[in-house]
Amino acid sequence: MENEEPKQAPQSFSPEAPTSQEPITSTPVPQKRSGCNRWALGIFCGCLASCLLVVGVLSLLVMGGYSMVKNLIASSTIETSYNSTSYAFDHGSEAEERKGVLRLELNGVILGSSPSKWHMPGDCDVAVREQIDEATKDESIQAILLVVDSPGGDVTASDLIYHALERFKAAQEGRKVIVQGGNLIASGAYYLSMQADWIRVLPTSLIGSIGVIMPGVNVSGLVGKLGIADNSITSGASKDLGNPLKPVNPEHNAILQSVVDGMYRRFVMLVVQGRHLPEDQVRRVADGRVFLPEEALALKLIDEIGYEDTIEAKIAELLGCSEDDLAIYSPSAHSNDWLSFLSDLPEAVGRGIAAPLMEQKPTKAQYLWQGNR
Repeated sequence: MENEEPKQAPQSFSPEAPTSQEPITSTPVPQKRSGCNRWALGIFCGCLASCLLVVGVLSLLVMGGYSMVKNLIASSTIETSYNSTSYAFDHGSEAEERKGVLRLELNGVILGSSPSKWHMPGDCDVAVREQIDEATKDESIQAILLVVDSPGGDVTASDLIYHALERFKAAQEGRKVIVQGGNLIASGAYYLSMQADWIRVLPTSLIGSIGVIMPGVNVSGLVGKLGIADNSITSGASKDLGNPLKPVNPEHNAILQSVVDGMYRRFVMLVVQGRHLPEDQVRRVADGRVFLPEEALALKLIDEIGYEDTIEAKIAELLGCSEDDLAIYSPSAHSNDWLSFLSDLPEAVGRGIAAPLMEQKPTKAQYLWQGNR
């Protein structure tokens, strides 16, 4: 039939195919995240940590270098030799019949550090002891003027200087030791001054602090709250005396108190002998207190109040001569060769770095006045 329209092929229906009534939407295909961002972050953090490390090391070196140079300038030397040829003539007589007087300074806390070619904090007392020992061998040195400005320090270090002064006087008849006090002449500094034939202090000095202290702290209550327990293994019940991580043990305290008492008795007896005072009188004032010059003079703990610029008259009187016969010396120093300089440089840098970072926390008995802190 000519009017018959051609038949269209039937369309297949798919349930997934969208109908004309529903809008066609496309879901974005997820892409893999690039690892570049993670690498960049890691590199940035590494560079930052490296920079902080470098800055920290440079800061330590700068602080160490500053401390080293400061002490080097203060001592004006790398190495110091103490013998009869290393004394610097200050003033007085240069005649052959002169009476040599060696002026030494003892400043700061007496720590008893080991000798070093670099003068760092804590070395002063060792240098002074070496100077006294060398002066003991020199027959031209008739007296030592020891200028002291110190709160004291270690028991043994103080006693070693005391003994060095004792040897100096015993080595040659007629020798004298004169102490000129500075701002502070306390505890161990006063202890070693008991070898002095004359003690003069400034009008503003503080004197005394006759006593012993054994610093300690107990943190057992705190560490217990933090869940920390001490597990020290000892060979005896008293091996961990003063352990700060364990509760205070009365028996341990009694033992440590007996040590302090024994060192205190020695201190008192040296004051009795050195100042020619009755023991009961010394014990009345030996409770650790410090005194003003007028009080110390009235108690006979010192001999005079005055300045160093007039001390030579007293030295001449003690030596039985005129001031014109005195030759005043001080230790001179010379630099060692550069090879020695370089060989000791690591020690100097190490000690210089450690000095500003660490403060000594003593754990032993001390002749030390704590009021200077």
